[in-house]
Amino acid sequence: MRFTPPNRGDEKPEGGFRKGGSPSPLSTLILGIDPGLAGTGFALLSGADNVLSCSTLVTKPGKDGVRLLAITSHLRGLLAESRPAEASLEELFMGRNTSSAIGVAQARGAILAVLEECHIPVYEYKPSQVKMVLTGYGKADKEQIARMLAAQVRVPEGKVDAHAMDAIAIAVCHARSRRFARPPS
Repeated sequence: MRFTPPNRGDEKPEGGFRKGGSPSPLSTLILGIDPGLAGTGFALLSGADNVLSCSTLVTKPGKDGVRLLAITSHLRGLLAESRPAEASLEELFMGRNTSSAIGVAQARGAILAVLEECHIPVYEYKPSQVKMVLTGYGKADKEQIARMLAAQVRVPEGKVDAHAMDAIAIAVCHARSRRFARPPS
């Protein structure tokens, strides 16, 4: 099954939603999300090492409201197709580029609202936590993370962009940390 979000301009999942293996009946489905206004990565994980699917929704520059609607419509479609038990996101990181941080914050807010509306528990991780869990080094770069994921996780065939890879990393971090994570309040 392939989900196509409603047409909100020319927004589209970049490269489609890549399908991987099938879920184990004993595994918990975890949705990892790398939020962003320009590009939001999504990954569905079964167990700690099986990526079922991943995608990146790229929105066209324009009105923020239209872009946020595209993100929430895409997310609702993914949730209708495969109902995850939990979702994981990176905590907001304030770098030097405040305008991109604002877009990330807007996307995070819209995503969190949809997940809350759908009663899906959300777990959040600092970027350094994700890096530490995946590589053993809290300041690992994206290339190191990609190499570790390729060695440890079954990723769907084809090219996986940076946003989808980040979403996979966040989901894997949660899968490996979930027995220690406090339930969301």
